[in-house]
Amino acid sequence: MALSHLLKFVYNSGTDEVIRRGKKIHAIGYVEFIEHDELLSSVTFRVKDDNYTTFYKVYIQKYKDPKTLSIRCSCPYNLGDICRHEAAALLQLQELLDKNILGEKGIVYHQRHTVIKMRNIDLKTVRLLTAPEGYNLAEQYLRTQKANIISAKDERVEASLEMEGENYPLVIQKNEERNFDTSCKCKEENHPLCIHKTILFVQLLNSYGPNYFDSIRNWEKEKNKLLEAYGYSTKDEGWEKKFEFAYKDGKPFLRVLDPNIKRIAPAANALRPRVEIKQMMEEEAEETIFTTAQKIGIVFNPTSLITSCA
Repeated sequence: MALSHLLKFVYNSGTDEVIRRGKKIHAIGYVEFIEHDELLSSVTFRVKDDNYTTFYKVYIQKYKDPKTLSIRCSCPYNLGDICRHEAAALLQLQELLDKNILGEKGIVYHQRHTVIKMRNIDLKTVRLLTAPEGYNLAEQYLRTQKANIISAKDERVEASLEMEGENYPLVIQKNEERNFDTSCKCKEENHPLCIHKTILFVQLLNSYGPNYFDSIRNWEKEKNKLLEAYGYSTKDEGWEKKFEFAYKDGKPFLRVLDPNIKRIAPAANALRPRVEIKQMMEEEAEETIFTTAQKIGIVFNPTSLITSCA
């Protein structure tokens, strides 16, 4: 796929250092969208520097045509055609265009199915994809009410939401591209997210965090592989009290809650069934208890030495 004229401008105008740091600023979310004028094809961003707590404004005008594109930053950089803040702003602008966030004419959304391009629940993206008044109403709604979660499993959440005497069935699920397929029966056509979907996204974010959909994925195979290193599986009763799973970068990681549980040596037990390994561990524990109960005590007396068995 050919690069857009905005990305070509970044790579043709920026030094290697400017491009590297511009990508960094964009990746860590230091570019804030402020204003868009569709008639003039202009957009304004507020950009935080990657080294200092300084904010700069970047103004991009006539961005639709590569021949008329102009960009200006409020920072003092003058060693090249563009600074790192301008590079970051252009990358952010391209992302907004890819997601159809800038309200280009002719785009009509059907809430029965809209695809939301984000890997986890990101509040900034949710806010950008919702009408400003709709997002404010969503926040007000969540202060006193919540959507009713009907089902949450296998990276799919089904819910119902009551608003103004009407019920709205909602579905949010991860698709094969790891983005979100969303569904609602309402008639919002101007934005990818209606107020009802926004309420559900924000509710899940506030209650469970940005990686909630990873936590309700069917990780049974991966979890058992991690637990087997300690002689357990998800079929064992009470395993949740001994272990817990955390999720990072879309993968489960095992935390051992009981300090008495040790990892089984893989070389000695690689060919043994898990049940046999667990039985062996229990037998060793019983043997340890028995042997520690048999103690030899030696008592020194000024006149004689007495040995006794306790």
